Amino acid sequence: MKKRIVTMLLVGCIGVNAVAMTGCGNSESSAAEAQVEATTDETSNQHTVTYYDSDGTTVLDTKVVEHKANAEDFTPEKDGYTFVGWFATPKLTREFDFSRAITEDTPLYAGFVSYVEDTRSFAIVGAGESELLKESNWGEVISDDHRLTKEDNSEANQYTITVELQEGDQFQFAVDETWADQRGYGYLESGMLDGKTYFKNAGGLGDTPAEKSNIEVAVAGTYTFTLTTFPGEDVYDEADQYYTEETKENFNSNPYDKITWTYTE
Repeated sequence: MKKRIVTMLLVGCIGVNAVAMTGCGNSESSAAEAQVEATTDETSNQHTVTYYDSDGTTVLDTKVVEHKANAEDFTPEKDGYTFVGWFATPKLTREFDFSRAITEDTPLYAGFVSYVEDTRSFAIVGAGESELLKESNWGEVISDDHRLTKEDNSEANQYTITVELQEGDQFQFAVDETWADQRGYGYLESGMLDGKTYFKNAGGLGDTPAEKSNIEVAVAGTYTFTLTTFPGEDVYDEADQYYTEETKENFNSNPYDKITWTYTE
């Protein structure tokens, strides 16, 4: 916008000079004033942030935000539910980063969960150079050493396991050798720590979504993983051509489940 205004004024000045050498000083002053005005208009733009319920249609609140400012974070309340964060997509697949500058009208979606006790037992399944994953061989063997320990907590479902892993190892968490209820790379809260990559998305068979992709170890060491689950919010891909009621847990996913981890060298 600023470049266009300046160009038009300069062309006008040249046209006047061709007839009579007058008025150029005033035109330059006007051009400078137009540039300041355009800059002011650009930096004073405002955008609307709309906060939706998890249904994607019910508006919980709206806020006006200055151009390149940050959206306001707040905790909404909903009877019988616990708020777990704001998401950038209506399918609740990606949490919103409140450090991101707002440059356009932005919709946000609230994540709410209700507590339901998880009675499943999860294990680490995969393959690689570490002894535990060698033994697993992609879930052919699942022993007590592969099982995550469920914490005694009446308000949250949290499973933990501490394992020594080698660079190049690949794994996921699942309930059995068929990889039912698998939780892969897409469930990691982050694959990085202090700017360094510790885990990579190793994909899978065919067009595998991130949630079902293998987690590849980029840095060897001892890791403690915590898998947090919300079984009351599980969803099933019934549209898949291979889906049946008998195999439904192989088509299970959850927008709120999360894998966090700590590292010891």
